Amino acid sequence: MDKRYIQLYSIMEAVSNDFEGSLHRIADLGYTGVEFAMGIYGDTSAEELAVTMKSIGLEPLSTHIKTEHVAGHVDFAVALGLKYIIDPMANIDTYENALAFSEKLNAAGKICKAKGISFGYHNHSHEFIECKDGTLMETLIINTDPEYVCFQLDVGWATGAGVDVPAFLKKYAGRFKLIHVKECSKVVGPERLPDFSKFPVDEEGNPQFPQDVIDKFKEQSKRNVALGKGVIDWHAVIGAAKAQGAEAFIIERENDYAGDIFRCLEDDCLFLAKL
Repeated sequence: MDKRYIQLYSIMEAVSNDFEGSLHRIADLGYTGVEFAMGIYGDTSAEELAVTMKSIGLEPLSTHIKTEHVAGHVDFAVALGLKYIIDPMANIDTYENALAFSEKLNAAGKICKAKGISFGYHNHSHEFIECKDGTLMETLIINTDPEYVCFQLDVGWATGAGVDVPAFLKKYAGRFKLIHVKECSKVVGPERLPDFSKFPVDEEGNPQFPQDVIDKFKEQSKRNVALGKGVIDWHAVIGAAKAQGAEAFIIERENDYAGDIFRCLEDDCLFLAKL
């Protein structure tokens, strides 16, 4: 694969401490572009960052921004030259709130389209909880307008939830413009998120999780093994994704299995390059 993108959430500690240096390291590993995360852009303007990215040789492809913050962020995304804004996660657990969230996605998508940017949603595991449409993820797909909303399928989370990813891509062909390339060691079925409203928040509004919830997140992350070492048939996934119109494949890593996250990401990049 000629183009290889990385979701910067994979190296949040590094980009928080040395943003530009981390981008250089990513480029040196063989990545050709990035997806930004959590509104971290190196404390610089969009125009300045666009120049930096070009000098390093990295394409600014997309960013993860919550739906409720899209209106205030879209102009920055345009100035940076991004093609996509993606909502990274919503805590939906019923058919009714999946329907309600679909309307919010449509509204945010209209704002983005007016500025020439595509808007989408990124899944985890809980979206594959069963409901009258099949799953909550399918409720989101069925009730969002393809003109305004696309989807970023996280293959690792979907596989772990028990989804036949190639078949799912074929069933909803044309809706998945971006693919998160993430390995999964085993299938456990869809897992509900904790109720974030029950936890206190810090000064920036981030929930402060109790230790048992932190331990569960750590257990989940360990399922993200090296690409090609888990249960996913990547040739089948990539083939199905391309056939239905996927435009970019983005590595996201949640687990440092080698004691050096950049070593893990180098292996991931080499694996993706060969597909």
